[in-house]
Amino acid sequence: MSNEINFKVGFKSNIIAFEHWSLDATVEQVKEHLEKETGLPVDSQKLLWKGRILKDLNVCLRDLALQDGSKLMLMGSLPVQIEKVNVLDKKIDEQRRLAPSIRLKKKQLQQKRKPDPNANYTFHKISVIEEFPNPEKAKNLLERLRDDRGIRAIMADRKWSVGELIELTPFEASILGYNRNAGQLIALRLRTDDLSGFRHYDSVRKVLLHELTHNVWSDHDDNFHALNRQLNKDVVNLDWTAHGAKTLGQGEFYTPEEYEEDEMENDVLYEAGTYRLGAGSKSNTAVLDTPELRRQRLAQAAQSRLTKKEEQEMDEGCGSHS
Repeated sequence: MSNEINFKVGFKSNIIAFEHWSLDATVEQVKEHLEKETGLPVDSQKLLWKGRILKDLNVCLRDLALQDGSKLMLMGSLPVQIEKVNVLDKKIDEQRRLAPSIRLKKKQLQQKRKPDPNANYTFHKISVIEEFPNPEKAKNLLERLRDDRGIRAIMADRKWSVGELIELTPFEASILGYNRNAGQLIALRLRTDDLSGFRHYDSVRKVLLHELTHNVWSDHDDNFHALNRQLNKDVVNLDWTAHGAKTLGQGEFYTPEEYEEDEMENDVLYEAGTYRLGAGSKSNTAVLDTPELRRQRLAQAAQSRLTKKEEQEMDEGCGSHS
């Protein structure tokens, strides 16, 4: 009878062959050879034969009753894998340790955060006409009006809540804007007559203030005009305070650069001036020139107060009264 045997050990997807091994070799010697082949330390090895872990290192192969071609199984994790698991365990333990304090901090922050008491005093929905050019710019213009610090302050102070702010179709040739049911909906004319650009922000904002005045007064009488003039003064003062804008001369307001840049985009033309759509005319014609000249016009427009002429034009271009 031969004193040698050929067998193999399976480790993961690999097969390690043992050829011409003495039957007197011990389990310890087998494991030492496996360490050289796999890098798996002897102490980390679990060598299985017929489903049983070979724990006694001094047992000889003869005592295991191996036969030629027998296959043992090796299980175990390499040191680098064990280290990764240990690092992960440490992270998990650290997270568990910190979790109570993190939850406490979140709870404290939530308790400190108080709901905005003025959150309801805004325009709750915005809609534009998607079929016209640059609908995203029309939406940006309405969002800018909604988020205007002066407008927000006025609405909060007077507790005004408007259901919807929408773009008015420019095909409404004689209307600059209208207010439906004292704040249920406000529509504003945003685009130029040829639909190639947008009206100047300052002009659109004045129309918005006009329509907001209809939240209180329906007719264009002295009461209406007094409130409208006051709103135009308030929006400039509050806007100047909130935006940290600069002054010109004796403290006149002008639009900060962050908004100037929005209106300097080359692909969309903004028309300055006010509009009297019923007569098919406007006070200034559209121009496309240097950024410096446009900045000057922006400053001049922001400095302007609501004039009698503008007041009359907005009255005539308002669709809120019969």
